[in-house]
Amino acid sequence: MIKGADITIAQLRVLLTVAEEQSYTRAAARLGVSQSGVSHLMQALEKLAGGPLISKAAEGLELTALGELVLASARKVVGELQVLNQQVAQFHDEVDETLKIGVIPSALAGWLSPQLSSLASRYPEAISLVLEGMEEEIKEWVESGVVNMGVTTDVTQLNVTYWREHFDWQRLKQDEIVAVLSENHPLSKQASVTVAQLAEHPLVMSSGGCEALIQQIFAHSLEEVETFQVDFWVRDTRTLLQMVAGDVGVSFVPTLALNNMPMAKVVTLPLSPRRDRNLIAFWPKRQPLNSVGKQLLKACSRYSQ
Repeated sequence: MIKGADITIAQLRVLLTVAEEQSYTRAAARLGVSQSGVSHLMQALEKLAGGPLISKAAEGLELTALGELVLASARKVVGELQVLNQQVAQFHDEVDETLKIGVIPSALAGWLSPQLSSLASRYPEAISLVLEGMEEEIKEWVESGVVNMGVTTDVTQLNVTYWREHFDWQRLKQDEIVAVLSENHPLSKQASVTVAQLAEHPLVMSSGGCEALIQQIFAHSLEEVETFQVDFWVRDTRTLLQMVAGDVGVSFVPTLALNNMPMAKVVTLPLSPRRDRNLIAFWPKRQPLNSVGKQLLKACSRYSQ
């Protein structure tokens, strides 16, 4: 053996090919190199292995005992290299397309951001655009092709025929809706509150993707409340919480929207009966979700468990 030198992949591949073809000439043709090139690589491998690997016999070429040993390892090494090449090719196929996504604010800040960051760390070029918007805006973006995928409150039942005609969708996560009141509010000490109780007080709501949420809450509560009115619309949840803390009114807020929000001087109470919203991902029927979008759905599914 030659100390300080390493056996190469090229040498192992030549040994495999010569053993399979039983001929230096055929091995050279298969590998696309000259016969002298094959002979040179075999000689170098035999020096590194410390002895002859192939000998001539009446029937042709045959492996020596040392050759059989090296060939067994060569098959494993070259086989693993082929697997690696396939995996690398698959990786690049997965990120050939990019994902443009539109998300309602409460889902993005409260839950989806870590999933997008994780995907971007694995596939740096995979996420090309993230837009934050309200439900109707996101639906328009998906329809017009501005984004590949939308993540929003499940509003499909409000017009299920339209949704089935234009979109495919998948449920991502269930999110509890809670009441938000000032800590000084007369209802704040209760274990839970009803929609009817809250409807008697001024209602403050975020316009950042909560319109459908309000419709759903009161659609399920018609037996309790004949009419309802949103007294104040605000752009974001921080402003909403400040108004509630100042006794301007009460609110309904998805739990995810409260993540990392300042909660001083406000309390949250569960609704009785409990109300939830479902978050969905949706995309156009005419354009199936690409591989990056499918990767994101898998990540969201694992994170929701």
